[in-house]
Amino acid sequence: MKRTLSLGAMIIALALPAGLVVGQEKPPTLKDVLQELQRLRERVDTLEKQHEIDQDRIRQLDQPRAAGEPKPAQQRQLVQGELAQPFSEPVGRAVPTPSTDLTLPIPPTTGLGQGNLFNPQITAFFDMGASLSTNGENKALNRFNLREAEVDFQAAISPFADGVLILAIGEEIGDTADGIAIDTVFELEEGYINFHTLPFDLTLKAGKFRNTFGRNNLLHTHDLPQITRPLAVQAFFGPEGLATVGASTSWLVPNPWDKYIDLTVDVVNADGGAESPILGGPNADNPAVLAHLKLFDDIGESSSIELGGSYLFARTSADSSSDASIFGLDATYQWRDPKTPDSRSLLLQSELFWAQNDINGAFGPVRNDSFGMYAFGQYQFEKNWYSGVRIDYTEFPNSEVFGPGDSQWAFSPYISYYLTEFLRLRFEYQHREFEMGGVRDSEDNFFFGLTFSIGSHPAHPYWVNR
Repeated sequence: MKRTLSLGAMIIALALPAGLVVGQEKPPTLKDVLQELQRLRERVDTLEKQHEIDQDRIRQLDQPRAAGEPKPAQQRQLVQGELAQPFSEPVGRAVPTPSTDLTLPIPPTTGLGQGNLFNPQITAFFDMGASLSTNGENKALNRFNLREAEVDFQAAISPFADGVLILAIGEEIGDTADGIAIDTVFELEEGYINFHTLPFDLTLKAGKFRNTFGRNNLLHTHDLPQITRPLAVQAFFGPEGLATVGASTSWLVPNPWDKYIDLTVDVVNADGGAESPILGGPNADNPAVLAHLKLFDDIGESSSIELGGSYLFARTSADSSSDASIFGLDATYQWRDPKTPDSRSLLLQSELFWAQNDINGAFGPVRNDSFGMYAFGQYQFEKNWYSGVRIDYTEFPNSEVFGPGDSQWAFSPYISYYLTEFLRLRFEYQHREFEMGGVRDSEDNFFFGLTFSIGSHPAHPYWVNR
């Protein structure tokens, strides 16, 4: 009892000099202090439980979303909005009311949990490979190579906007006057702000980002379904696909069928980066415009289909006398075994590309047509095992480098194995035949890939059944 009295007296003695007694002239009684301490203890217990619930809900945002669910950024915003509201009193629990006007300071609860929520999620990806080829003259093959190392920063920077910053390091092998050169390239892969809760179901993205043309172009190297990127994507958009600087808006289109229809429009620089085979380079007349319309629908309870159409237009010369147009169609079908949904799945996907662009001829610009496509099927036969085969065919829209009749096709079976959620091994065989300058040839390549991630676990790409 003496110890309790001493503790109460100590609390009162500390509180009085700090001006914590409000609206009374005499010190509070020990009973009042104990009642207030009990109230604070119950409030802290409630806030801790609420914090654990909120953290569990935030971690669920990393899981793949089903069709028609809000986008992860929208889900995150909903959680943030709730966290930003002051906590109410505990439900179903009576709060003792002190018999005095004693008011002890309570730490502000408005931002509880936001300290972790607004810190960036940081993930590092490491993707290396090795190859063995029958083409000994291609120095990019028959070697180990650092395909890509990425550091990915993502965070909610306000209740209505997310920020993304992705830095990449990789090897680049090319021909020079002195032979083959191997350079280590450091670049900004993506960096943008995404306003995800605009009126009328709109979103707005500004910065550098991968453009929404089809399905494959959106994927980073470590997220590809196969080790290699489809030949048509490389021929039309470059070795790493198309990523440009500009702005993009998407709209969830209302429709009488109650289907998920999304329209995305990008207005970006027309240079397309140094490796773009079809866009005009730094001297092109800006901007380029790109649009993608997507329809997603469920087929029964265990499968879904996504259909898309894409279009890109750009002026490819400084005086606007030349231009390029690319049309694309994509289709993706996914099935999950209802008996073992995490261990059996099927994915079928295909994309078609058709381009019309001006190239320099002997008497001025000449119109060039080119076609490309890929299709693959993938079957998941165990929880961590995926196998499939891809077929490629492409012509070349940039006939200033390739001849008008140049083309190539390939047949590529592959297998992927996940040792853990963070570590993947992959093997791919590719038989490629090509015609360059009227000469036909072929080569056989064996590819090995090792990919791992460190840090926050990212959401799985669409082709991973997790």
